[in-house]
Amino acid sequence: MPIVAMQRAVAISKSKLADSNEGALPETCAIVLQSLLKDIPREEKAFKRIFDEYSTPVSYKQKFLDQNAFLVYYTKGFDGPGRPSIEEDVNSVQTLQYGARNDAWAAMDELFVELEFGKSGDSTSASKEELVALIAKILTPLDAYLSLAPDADVKQALNRVEKR
Repeated sequence: MPIVAMQRAVAISKSKLADSNEGALPETCAIVLQSLLKDIPREEKAFKRIFDEYSTPVSYKQKFLDQNAFLVYYTKGFDGPGRPSIEEDVNSVQTLQYGARNDAWAAMDELFVELEFGKSGDSTSASKEELVALIAKILTPLDAYLSLAPDADVKQALNRVEKR
């Protein structure tokens, strides 16, 4: 499960930044960026594809609801007499997984941009504290995503990542 490797790379980067005495110097930004890019793709599609491989796929019912939102809204999910509303039993795990994936990408992209800018040596780049806060912003959705995965899978992935 590459998501565990991502989480570990982000956590290690956070500790590198927090422990550095010099702040967010260009060298520090370059080192952190390089270490993150070993386990985390820079492109959005590649990043999300990793999550999608392990996530619950979008169901036919969810696709129908998304494509017919106007109809579902105005009928209040009516699906015939004696039948439950079509909006009942919507796959909440899938929704949470995709939400965590999107939040993780947004925060990761923001961190990549800050590190790339900081690597250039501009004096207006983010401070060490701001970078650590951005990393914490990434860890929250990664932790949320992994909390939805079976514990056995996460433990097995952790073991594999630690052996590398």
